[in-house]
Amino acid sequence: MFHQKRNLKYPSLFLICFFISTALFLNSCGRFILKDEGVENKSIEELSGVSSAKTNLDGLKTEIFEITQTVGSDGFLAGFFVVPEDGVSFLLSIFLGSNYDIKFYSLTDPDGIDILSASSTSNLDNASSGDIGTRGYANVLVPQSPDFSAKAGTWTFKAYTNDRVSIALRTGSTPSAATIVVQPYITGTTWSAGDISAALSVMSGIYSANGITLTINDTITISDTQYAAVSGTFTDSTTSALVTQGSAATVNLFFIEDYSGSWSGILGNAAGIPGSMGIANSWNGVLNSLSAHASGTTLDSQLLGETAAHQIGFQLGLFHTTETGGTVFDILTDTAECLNSTKDFDRNGKMSAEECEGYGGENLMFWTAWNTSSRSAGKKQETLSSHQQHVLKYSPIAK
Repeated sequence: MFHQKRNLKYPSLFLICFFISTALFLNSCGRFILKDEGVENKSIEELSGVSSAKTNLDGLKTEIFEITQTVGSDGFLAGFFVVPEDGVSFLLSIFLGSNYDIKFYSLTDPDGIDILSASSTSNLDNASSGDIGTRGYANVLVPQSPDFSAKAGTWTFKAYTNDRVSIALRTGSTPSAATIVVQPYITGTTWSAGDISAALSVMSGIYSANGITLTINDTITISDTQYAAVSGTFTDSTTSALVTQGSAATVNLFFIEDYSGSWSGILGNAAGIPGSMGIANSWNGVLNSLSAHASGTTLDSQLLGETAAHQIGFQLGLFHTTETGGTVFDILTDTAECLNSTKDFDRNGKMSAEECEGYGGENLMFWTAWNTSSRSAGKKQETLSSHQQHVLKYSPIAK
């Protein structure tokens, strides 16, 4: 299944994004005092129905809370939380251990606007996994575009049957830049940490050129043989056991030797758009296949770096700018759209980077890579728009 990009006209069908290498498809604080009348002296613990102790993420002004829910007369589970005056962003996550599809019914901001509704300017309707529903886990990221924000005040939600709802809430000053910690892992025995160092440098350079600093930890080798090749399905037991090893406060990049089964040959995929942040679980990381980037035992460091950077984009909440068919696009207003009606010159129903040169083909989050000839001529996908950079800078796991 291919991830479809979203806007209000074209509903998305899928969140899990992946890429077929044979076609070169490129394919994620204390006590808060509020100013609302009558609640000046109450903390977030008193106002948010927090059911468990808060967890601080090391080095970040982000805390994790689990939210108490009650059953309403309409049958939905309902809850609320409070964003303080210095709120920057939050990721509201919903879990269902049975792996059935799970989602929110609504998420209403302090001004009474349901940001998941079709009438909202957030454009999250049929775009956010928390609105569409995915297996076992879904979320809503605020902001996932500059068109809406983590407004101070009380937010309320209604949700379908679930196991729990948690929030990763970032506070502090308005970000003009960002530093994000990345934790690489490598599996299998064909390649070692030194073999991916050049690709990590490419990845870091892409983000640096777009105003984002990546702090890349030393690569961790996972030698267990069962993780050399894994499924790209994040609810698969082996994949889940691998990804759950990731750190809570980082973007976890798992460079696997290969995918297993029908996934073999795919370049990489992410657990969601965004994935989980702040909690070590099955959705807190992305996969990158080394075999799919290799010629013999030699890795294509530029393409691997672009793939890894692309996956980080998904993990932090960026969509494909233009989807395969050129009829579905992301929710950001400043990213180029490559229209099937005007740019599909070979009429094959798939928008290539070459057809979309100057119309988003250069963007890191375009749906497919340049072809071999174009890459040999020096074509790269390394640009991010101002709005894409905004989403990254406001991430709950950025500082």
